[in-house]
Amino acid sequence: MEDLKRIVFFGSDAIAIPILETIESEPLSKIAKLEAIFSQPDRPQGRGQKIHPNAVAKWAREHGVKLFQPEKLGEESVQILKNLKCDIGLVMAYGHILRPALIAAPTIGIYNYHASLLPRYRGPAPVEAAIANNDGGAGVTLQKIAPALDEGDVVGSAVIPLDCHATRASLRDKISEACIFITQDTLPRIINGTAEEIPQSEKRVSYTRKISRADAGIDFSFPAKKIAARIRALCGWPGCTISFDNLELKIGDAIALANDAFPRDGIAPGTVVASGKSELVIATGDGFLQVCALQRPGGKMLATKDFLAGMKIPAGTFFESREMRPLFRSTPWLRKK
Repeated sequence: MEDLKRIVFFGSDAIAIPILETIESEPLSKIAKLEAIFSQPDRPQGRGQKIHPNAVAKWAREHGVKLFQPEKLGEESVQILKNLKCDIGLVMAYGHILRPALIAAPTIGIYNYHASLLPRYRGPAPVEAAIANNDGGAGVTLQKIAPALDEGDVVGSAVIPLDCHATRASLRDKISEACIFITQDTLPRIINGTAEEIPQSEKRVSYTRKISRADAGIDFSFPAKKIAARIRALCGWPGCTISFDNLELKIGDAIALANDAFPRDGIAPGTVVASGKSELVIATGDGFLQVCALQRPGGKMLATKDFLAGMKIPAGTFFESREMRPLFRSTPWLRKK
């Protein structure tokens, strides 16, 4: 038992739970011990704004693992790691920036699970960027944390195939599963000193940015395939919305149709070309967008057929386009202070 390497985990999102369970299970439990967890403080949630722990904090309490929930990671947190004699730090979806003194505290190192194949999609929204860009694949990378954003050497990775039906939720599930493989495969090599640290290629770097409510707009001058992908990428929050009858309607799902699906002559992007008992089709800059699910403010997401039974959107209705800001680019985004 004295030879077990002490691991401290930093995370707040449910996507990280499989990593914790993997560390606690054999064979990893024979070489490592989950000594403590750092997670975001309990915060108000839901309509009643009652105080609730996040998924990782709740897991820690249920499994009797030491839990620390500082508002900020300062010198006190660094001292905690030293007192715990932390060998390895693991990070996924934590929500705090780790300062150099904390990165240096574990004796072996501190490693971050990033939901892309680095150096592609560095930053806070790699899942959304991969789906919105209609990528054929995504992935997870375990990288040794460096002071700069997601620039550390890669020690493990897993590729995740994507198709035209992938959503933020479905990709998150696959990322959780991939993290199990990476943890089982890479953590033993980190412990015994045989993990190869591969520098990232600067030729393939791209950067994502934080998603905001301002990203809910749809620009119908874009191709239908790009709009449908963005809807899948941002489903849930903030979602993609259209304005109708002084209401913001959220589109939950949509598919792209080819240009020859409906007559195109003289039809402006954003125009409803078909609306019946079960379909709502909107012209775009290239092809047509068939809306599959809609939600009114305060209501439930409904299949288009059920939604249109209660709210008619006639053919000829015109939806104004709104800016669709890119979710990633080749240069870093400026951080707001």
